[in-house]
This record gives sequence, C-alpha cells and structure tokens, in this order.
Amino acid sequence: MIFSKAKECFFNISFYNQSNNQNRIKSCFLFLLVILPLLATAQETPQLINFPNTIYKAHNQNWAIDQSKDNIIYAANSDGLLEYDGAAWKLYQLPNRQIIRTVLCDTLINGDSRVYVGGFSEFGYWQKTAKGQLIYHSLSQNANFTSLKTEEIWHITKAKDAIYFQSFARIYKYDGKKITELKSSGNFMFIRNVRNRLFFHMLTKGLYELKDNKFLPLPGTSLLSNAVVSGILPFSNNRLLITTTKHGLFIYDFEKLTEWKIPLSEELKKNIINNALVLNPDSSLALGTILKGLYLLDKNGNLKYHFKKENGLQNNTILALKEDSRKHLWLGMDQGIDLIKLSSPIISYQTNDNPLGSTYAAAIWKGNLYVGSNNGVFIKKWLSAEPFRAIPGLEGQTWTLKVVDGQLLCGHNDATFRIEENGITRISSVTGGWVFLPVETKNEKLLLQGSYTGLHVYKKDLNGNWAYAFEVKGIPPIPIKQIVRTKDGSLWLAHAYKGLFRTVLNENMDSAKVWQEYKSPIDIPSEFAIEITPWQPNILVHSGNGFFQPNDENKLMPYLNLKISDGYAFKIRTGIDGDWFKVYLNKILITNKNGTRLLDLSLLRNNETIIPLSDQYYFFGLDNGYALYDRTLSEKPLTITTSPLIRKVVNLRNLSETFDTKITTTLPKDVRSIRIMYALPEFGRNLQYKYRLKGLSEQWSEWTEQSYVEYTNLESKDYTFEVKSNLNDQITVYRFSVKPYWYETVWAKLLFVLMAAAALTGIMFYQEKRLISHRKKLLEEQEDKLRQQILINERRIIEIRNENLQSEIKNKSQQLSNVAINVVRKNEILQEIRDELQQVKQELGQQLPNIHYQKLLHSIERNVAGKDDWVLFEENFNEVHDEFFKRLKKTCPEISPSELRLAACLRMNLSSKEMAPVLGISLRGIEIKRYRLRKKLQLANDFNLNEYMMEI
Repeated sequence: MIFSKAKECFFNISFYNQSNNQNRIKSCFLFLLVILPLLATAQETPQLINFPNTIYKAHNQNWAIDQSKDNIIYAANSDGLLEYDGAAWKLYQLPNRQIIRTVLCDTLINGDSRVYVGGFSEFGYWQKTAKGQLIYHSLSQNANFTSLKTEEIWHITKAKDAIYFQSFARIYKYDGKKITELKSSGNFMFIRNVRNRLFFHMLTKGLYELKDNKFLPLPGTSLLSNAVVSGILPFSNNRLLITTTKHGLFIYDFEKLTEWKIPLSEELKKNIINNALVLNPDSSLALGTILKGLYLLDKNGNLKYHFKKENGLQNNTILALKEDSRKHLWLGMDQGIDLIKLSSPIISYQTNDNPLGSTYAAAIWKGNLYVGSNNGVFIKKWLSAEPFRAIPGLEGQTWTLKVVDGQLLCGHNDATFRIEENGITRISSVTGGWVFLPVETKNEKLLLQGSYTGLHVYKKDLNGNWAYAFEVKGIPPIPIKQIVRTKDGSLWLAHAYKGLFRTVLNENMDSAKVWQEYKSPIDIPSEFAIEITPWQPNILVHSGNGFFQPNDENKLMPYLNLKISDGYAFKIRTGIDGDWFKVYLNKILITNKNGTRLLDLSLLRNNETIIPLSDQYYFFGLDNGYALYDRTLSEKPLTITTSPLIRKVVNLRNLSETFDTKITTTLPKDVRSIRIMYALPEFGRNLQYKYRLKGLSEQWSEWTEQSYVEYTNLESKDYTFEVKSNLNDQITVYRFSVKPYWYETVWAKLLFVLMAAAALTGIMFYQEKRLISHRKKLLEEQEDKLRQQILINERRIIEIRNENLQSEIKNKSQQLSNVAINVVRKNEILQEIRDELQQVKQELGQQLPNIHYQKLLHSIERNVAGKDDWVLFEENFNEVHDEFFKRLKKTCPEISPSELRLAACLRMNLSSKEMAPVLGISLRGIEIKRYRLRKKLQLANDFNLNEYMMEI
C-alpha cells in the first residue's frame, strides 16, 4: 500500500503541466518525506509489562519460571531463586550461591508446597514454614553420587511417581524418600512430561521415552539425530509437536515424523527456537527464540503476535516460558522478566518508536484504521502489523474523526477536512472541530459541529459531499466541546472550560429560539469541567463531584444511581448495546449485561476517549498510543477468586524475628509493635488495599497501594487483622493475640482489683473519717463563728450601750454644767444683791432697820452655795462620775467633804473663778484648798491637779 501511494505520487508529478494540481504534488512530496521514517511495525498486541533487574534486584538472566498453588511466581535466576507475590520481589540464594537453572513448584498430599530447584552439583527444594519463610533442604548433599560433582541440573519434571532432576548426562529420580540415579548411553536435552509420559531427545540419536527407569527409543525419529530438540508438546489427535532450534517444527504420530510447514517455518529456523509452550484454552503456541523474541501462533500455525525488543520486550533472547493461573504468559529472558497479559481483552499499540503520540480520535473507514493524535492523522490496515502512515496535510492536533454517510470527516486544530482515499479536502475554515452531531430535520439531514468558535452547520452539496453551510445565529462564539440532543429536540452544550448551556434551534437550524445558561451554585455545583453524556432515555450532566439529569422543566436534578462510594471521583462514558464505563484516574470499570469488569488503563486526563470502532472493538485513547478492547472476549469476564495473602509478620523492633502467618498465633509479651506484610498475586494490575485491626479499630483504612501496615503500642488482648483488595470483596483474616506481662494476667488483674478495692475501702474509710473530722471542724468553726458573732453582737450592744451612756453622760455632764453654771450665776446674783444690800445699808443707815437688813443678809448668805444646790450638783455629778468619789476616797481616805467638792469642780475643769461661787468661798480660799488637797494627794507642785482629777 505504501509503494502504491508512492507510485501515485510520481504519476501526479509527471503530469504536472497537464493537471496543474500543485496542492496534490505538494502533498505527494510531503508524504514521501514524512512516511519513510515511520516504516515500523504497528501491530496491536496484548499488554506487556517489563520487570527489569533494577526492579527485582538480581542478575539479568532468568532460566526458568514457575508458579505455586498460592499463585506466587518463582524464577530461576543466575543469582538465586526469585520470588514475586505481586507486591515485592525477594531473592533466595543456594548455600554456595550457585546459579539456579531450573525451578518447579509442587504441592504435596498434605497440602504443603515445595519449590524444587537445580544448579551446578546441587538440587533440592525450598519449603515454606508457618512463619512464611522459605527454608532450603538439599537433596543432593546426602545422595553421595560421584557424578553430581560435575553435573548441572537444567530441568526438573514431575511425573506421577516422582520428581525428575535432569542434567545433560544424568537423571536423578526422587520419589519422596530416596534418590535414584538413571544413566544413559548419550547426552540429552530437556526431559518433558506430555500426557503423563516422559520424553526427551537423545543427542545424535532421536526421541526417547523414560519408562520404568529405562530409556526406550521412539521409532521414526531418526530425522532428529542431527537436530537439537527444544520442545516436545502435545498436539491434536494424540500427536506430539516437536520444536527444534534450527531445523523447524515436526509432528510425530508415534510412527513417523513429519515436518510441520507453516508460513513462518523458515523465519523460525533462522531465529533459533529455544523453548515452546502450548497455551490454554485455545491451544495457541508460544515459541521463544534466541534472536527474535517471542512468536505466538494459533493452533494452525498462523502468526497472532510477534513480541520483540522493537515493540516492548526487554531482550530478544527468550530463556523460559510459563503460563500462569490467569492464562498470562511469563517470559524469562537473557535480560529481565516480562509478562504478557494474554487473557486480557485489551490489546494495545504502544511501541518504542510510536509515531502517534497522544491519541484523541479513531475511526474505521474502508478497511483501514484512522487514528487522530496530537501529531496528526495516521492510517494503517485494520488489525494488521503494517506500519502507520501519516496523512499529509493533517499534521498537528486532531480532535475528532467521524464517518457520516460513508464520508470520513476530521475536526482539526487548523480547519475541518474530509479525508479521501487519495488525499484530503478542506471543507471549512472552522478551527478546533471537537464534535460532529448528525441531525434529522423535516426536509434534510444536517451535521452540527462544536468548535473553538461556536456552533456550525454542514449540508450536503450537489455531489452528495458534506460542505459548510452557516454558523448558528443567537449562539455566542464560545468553544463548544460536547453536544448532546435530547428526545424533545433540545441541544445541551458543554463549554470547553467553563459553562453549561441549553438551546432550542428553529426548524432551519440556523438560529436559536431558546438560549439558557446554567449557573452555579443555583443550578449546578460548578461551571468548570462540565461533561454531558447520553444516558437513555435522557442525558447525564457531570458537575463538581455529582451527576444530574434534567426533569420535564429542564431543571437539573441529582441522579442518585451514580454516587462516589469508594472515595474516588469518576467520569461516565457510554458504548453500544447498553455498555457503559466508569473512568477513574488509573482504571476503568466496564459494565454490560454480563456484569462489571476492571480494566487497568489510564486514559488521557480531561480528554478521556472511548470510541466504539465496531461491534467488537472499543478504542481507548492513551498518552502514548492506544488500546483496543475486545467485547467478545469480555463475554466471560475473569472472576477473581483470590484474596490477599498474609506474607509475613515481623517484630518491628527486631525485623529478624517473624511469627506464624497461617494459624492463630500468640505474640511474645515483649512484642508490642509489629509489621504485617500482605500481597495479592495478581500481576500487572493496579492493586489497592483496605485493612483494619479489630480490637484496635472497627474502621477500614483508606485505599492504599502500600502492601504492609505497622502497629505499635499494642495491648495484651486478642486481635483480628482483615485486609481486602480493590479487585473483589474477599477478605483475608489473620488472628493473633499478645501474651501479657505478669501484671497483665488475670490473677494479676484480680490482685490489682482486690488491692484497688482495699485501697478504695481504705480511701473511703479515711474519707469518711476525714469527713467526720471535717464536719466536726466545720461545726466547731460554725460554733466559734457563732460565739464570735455573739461576742461581736454583745460588743456591739455594749458599744451601743456605751454610746447611749456616753450620750447620757454627755447629757448629764451638760446638765451638771448647767447646774454648776446656774449655781455660779445664782451665787453671783446673790453676791451682787448682798453687795448692793450692804451698799444700801451704808447709805440708809438706820433707815433700814437692822432686823430686816440682817434677815435679808442672812437669807442671801444662806442661799449662796446652799446645801440644796450642792446636793443637786452632787447627785448629777455622781450619775456622771459614779466611781470618781469612790476611787478618790480609796486613794486618799482622809479627804474632807469640802475637798471632795473641790475635786468634783476640778474634774469638771472649772476655773477657780467659777469654783468660788459654787463653793461659796473666795478665790483665796480656792487656792488654799487646792494647795491642801495637793498635799493630801502627795502631788508635786508642778503637777497639774486638773489632769490628775481627769484621770481618776
């Protein structure tokens, strides 16, 4: 096809002057410049996963691969035995670090597993302990065969009665108890068990069968005497398929040997077949070569896939083949280990020299596959190994490819094109055509296009070709990435970045009658990254983290059948026949009438492309190529029945200390921090786990890719560890308990309870006694407070009484003062009257009779300081100073009554002048009395007599 295209280009060039078709000539030259570098195999193949030695951290060479009953992969590596559980690789070495050439996994009658290995002068087996550790048991060391010193075990085969270890010159038979050495007359290659019969090739002789410890030649196989047989396989009609390194393939019916001629016979002879395997369930044939990688043939010998370094293999030298329990194929190679997921319904185009880049669109047209990517549009024959060819003129970002009425249309970053068998035609200058939507009107069929610049319409021209018609009026020139039409004729439009709109066009589809914009948060949670998906009988709108459907009034209502239940957001894509997809960030769930299946694919973010290419295949756009999903293979989805394995339980503080993993175990009392390692032997899957430790928490953890969990500060109690994967709901349970310290035992706890009870009783007794004492103290304090209050009240009463007394004394003193003053005034008046009377007597003489004069004078004298006045004064003075006279008489018993009167006047602080009238004596008499009183009181002359009287 490439050369026919080149021929056409040269033809057009030679007729340049006649056709004057400059564009076509330019395209032809561009084709020749672009296509020649892209001549590379473009076959879609099953998913291929590489495990380089940088991952498994051992030698490059892997000589054999096998799988145990618990799905663990074991590889015979030049450094030792490699173990892979889906989460981690681990290397086990032989005692003398020999190269391990072969490996065989076996299950004993009691259910125990053994991993048999062989190397130079050594063979034996690894067996797993209850703690999950592999312990090596040598069989050859105790065999005492001299030949073992120079023999190297290259293959191990199991038959009904024994395990056979095969070197080039010896076979060692192990029946579980003893080892028997079987010798032959020649050297042989690769003993094989086919339908419970042991066959091998004797070099320079032919095929032999080992039966009852005897080497029996098979008739008609002398043709193989000069060949090296690399494989003996079961074939149809009870025959054998014999593969040789350089002489091709043969079919043996136990009578004669016939060469099996297939299209690849000569190619296989050149590339040296090193090993072969019949695959289930379709009897396909896997041939590993030395020079050209792996060939996968169908049962008729036709090539299905060819894996080599150019399309993903790490190395072209295949040393080992193994089909695992999931019908995937493992390759042990001269450099690394590879896994081919043959049973997966997904095949992909992802090569080292991929010209496509990131893919966004695809279509099948006239037997060819067209793929649109960020590098342009590419073409190759559908489901062929021919290389992709770039279509000239369509370089750059391509958004969509769609076959409408037999025409292949391309929405491109630069314009809109129609792709034809001999070139391309530009049908409009509309840039960024994201989507085409055919629409039937009453009069004709139209084609709507969402682009960088709004909504556009195409019609068919007179030649029946789609041609640009017009831009729809009334719709803003916004970038429209999605268009979905509902049954009522409404068009729902999604903005490329921000916005959701609904429009209704008129009958001619040239203008909008209705334009409605949905705003957040009133109508939708978010206006960004809106997606619209057809969803029978309606549509789905994805906004924020939710899905919505319009009701009869075109109001968006939450669609409750799709919820984010696992904590991870997803998008929805629809397919054919009711198929639909949940698209996560790193996986896809496809749901159809047969159930739900997990696909390990990561689509282009924000441009998740899933296209039904045909009734059989879906196209998935990837960031480096694409993948195809075969719906016919998915009719019987693979049911994952395995649950995670508890691989190891170790002491976190001493990683060399491990514990039982398969039974309920009790951890030592000093082990309170552990690491539990788990794995699910599902290879090439995006595995995630949830776990919980019942006894510590009932809550499941978040999903994690980590294959171990650590717990610290565990208490002495029973625990149940549970773990599950994201592939199914099966839960693996591991139970363990932590042995208690002596103080955590039941007796210790009982003692602690008794001690606590005793302590509590003592505390209660002490507290009761303390309460009684406290109550007594409070009572005493209350009583003391009461007494204090009583004293305070009494003191207050006394103070009040004293205040009253002071007031009364003050009143009495006032009265006493008044009395004294009255006496003084009266005496003064009487003295004035006496003096006046004496003056009158002198003046009148005898005119005033003496008898009257003396009578008046005597009356005056009698009333001056009279006894009645003094008695009144004394009574008032005694009321005020009731103890004064007693204290004074006690101090001076010989004091006279007149001196007591003087002392009273002194206490009242009367002056001598005021005392004279009161006492009825002169001032001189007052001074004399003061003197005499001082003498009796024995007071010094300079001592104030008034102050002394105040203090008594």
